[in-house]
Amino acid sequence: MDFDVAIVGGGHNGLTAAVYLARSGLRVVVLEKNAIVGGAAITEEFHPGFRNSVASYTVSLLNPKVISDLQLDRHGLRIVERPVANFWPQRDGPGLVMPNDAAGRHAAVAAVSPHDAEQLAPYGAALEQAAQLLRELVLVTPPNFGGGLADMIKGAGLGRRILRENLEAQRTLTDLFTRSAADVLDQWFESDLIKGAFAFDGIVGAFAPPSSPGTAYVLLHHCFGEVNGKPGVWGHAVGGMGAITQAMAKAALAEGVEIHTNARVARIECDNGRATAVLLDSGARISARAIAANVPPKLLFRDLMAPRDAAGDVHRRFTSIKSGSGTFRMNVALDQLPDFTARSGTHQQDHHGAGIIIAPGMRYLERAYLDAKRDGWSA
Repeated sequence: MDFDVAIVGGGHNGLTAAVYLARSGLRVVVLEKNAIVGGAAITEEFHPGFRNSVASYTVSLLNPKVISDLQLDRHGLRIVERPVANFWPQRDGPGLVMPNDAAGRHAAVAAVSPHDAEQLAPYGAALEQAAQLLRELVLVTPPNFGGGLADMIKGAGLGRRILRENLEAQRTLTDLFTRSAADVLDQWFESDLIKGAFAFDGIVGAFAPPSSPGTAYVLLHHCFGEVNGKPGVWGHAVGGMGAITQAMAKAALAEGVEIHTNARVARIECDNGRATAVLLDSGARISARAIAANVPPKLLFRDLMAPRDAAGDVHRRFTSIKSGSGTFRMNVALDQLPDFTARSGTHQQDHHGAGIIIAPGMRYLERAYLDAKRDGWSA
């Protein structure tokens, strides 16, 4: 079977790419090893009568342009806003519930630290200015490293865009791109609980402590998204995260994309340094003018490509990426809402609709990382 593009992996990025490529007139096939597409964004019944988002769990960074271009609402996607962001229970005290609205958030933080409550507005404004720049750049194709004069000009243009920001904004961007979440948050806040609440956003899903350089950038990730046109808001897809990728699959099929499930890729064949075909576990061979990979780069170069097929030291660089994780996910079926010591009662309360985070402070996050390293976890 010959295609213009074969996409390895049917996660949300692969499905999105498939729609755009097919819409430009190319013949596209998506190859997914599992029985359903979706990758990390799937909804499954994990216990009889209980369905849940199995991996990814909340929506904000799904770009509104993608939602509009793929007409995901027409294909069944509906996103509702989270009334409360997160809840940090404490052993002693009421814990911290962070609403999404500014007034509610100010009141919640003021109950812990009046000083930190007054810092919320200027801190939020600094991050919002940086986030607005990212919203612009995320839709711009980045220049190719070593791509020649055209890419040098494109890179210079991106640099000029950053230089148009005032000096304070440039300093903020430098801090966010290079420093740790702990360094940045120490400049603004005094309460360990409040700093921990924000620091969690800088390390979620990563095996790194808040003191690790680079984690400050992830703080931006949690404020430059939007839901239903509201910047910085997070939401839930009705039907779970699988509702997003199922809508994407419908959009892809409507554009003529072929989607093959239970199609595990054994290896990618190359000819003179160029990927030319995909060989499946079943023995089927699918040739294409281009192969796109919607799988982690380390997995791609370690498991699907021969070292000789990667130019120079590319194979070594990708296979040596540290990709360990301190994330643990457990889905539980409950007969009632949880009853917390910090906020008692099993009747519906604000914190029951929030993300519940067992990390009562930045020192706790640092200690948890050190304990994991001591116990033999590897990054």
